[in-house]
Amino acid sequence: MTKWSLRTKEHMWWAAFIAPAFLIYTVIFLGPVLTSFYYSMTNWNGFTRTMDFIGFSNYSDLLTDTAFLKAMRNTFVFALLIVILQNGLAIPLALALDARIKTKSLLKVIFFAPAILSPLVVGYTWLYIYEPQNGLLNMLLGKVGLSTWEQMWLGDPKYALYAIVLMVLWQYVGYSMIIFLANLQTIPGDLYEAADIDGAGGWRKFRYITFPLLAPSMTINVVLASIGSLKAFDIIYVTTKGGPFQATETITTLLFTTAFKKDNFGYGTAMGVVMFLLILLISIIQILVLRKREVGEA
Repeated sequence: MTKWSLRTKEHMWWAAFIAPAFLIYTVIFLGPVLTSFYYSMTNWNGFTRTMDFIGFSNYSDLLTDTAFLKAMRNTFVFALLIVILQNGLAIPLALALDARIKTKSLLKVIFFAPAILSPLVVGYTWLYIYEPQNGLLNMLLGKVGLSTWEQMWLGDPKYALYAIVLMVLWQYVGYSMIIFLANLQTIPGDLYEAADIDGAGGWRKFRYITFPLLAPSMTINVVLASIGSLKAFDIIYVTTKGGPFQATETITTLLFTTAFKKDNFGYGTAMGVVMFLLILLISIIQILVLRKREVGEA
């Protein structure tokens, strides 16, 4: 058997192993993505077989749709807050649990546990906490003499979006913390010993050793938090359904309402395509920028 035929046989074996996974990927992901681009250029209502091809009309309508523009603004504000606060809180928690404390194993479980809950469970739990009359939060504020701080947390447009941000932080800060903690444990102790000899304090060691060497986990956490927050749906829909007065309306909730309640699947699919492209673009930019930082620090 010639060398060329051996390579061909080997390639055929590889193809045989890859083919089932590629077929599943094509049917479940690639196919729907490609058909979505087509449906976004039609006026399909989602039920009948008849539809008209209208080109980029849905996309041009999005540029002047005030509801969509407001939903996009809310989406970006929501995502920006989640990315900054989630990572900003996770790093100190990881540093605290990286120290030699007796209960750190228990604390890891406590902080990480919310991440394994369904967003629906988290949403219904926080509905009880935020309930204006008998909710836990307002009750505690009243008990400690801060009754003037009591609010309709999910019913007031000024606070609703930030109240949902707090829910997401409660659920996923521990997840980011675990990733940072795993990275912290790979930093050589010799670097800190050398810094101690040079007389560096805690802040200088964090600034010049810890934070730069957390670059790999920072890339992971920023990208995951961005993608998760940009496509967040269930926790928002369970708690506010995009209200009050569209204060928590995001692209995903508006997409759902447009497609499934207003029977305008073509227009709703156009929103989904825009969201997909935005997430893809933002993720690529983040990875390129943050990877450069990793290489630079290395």
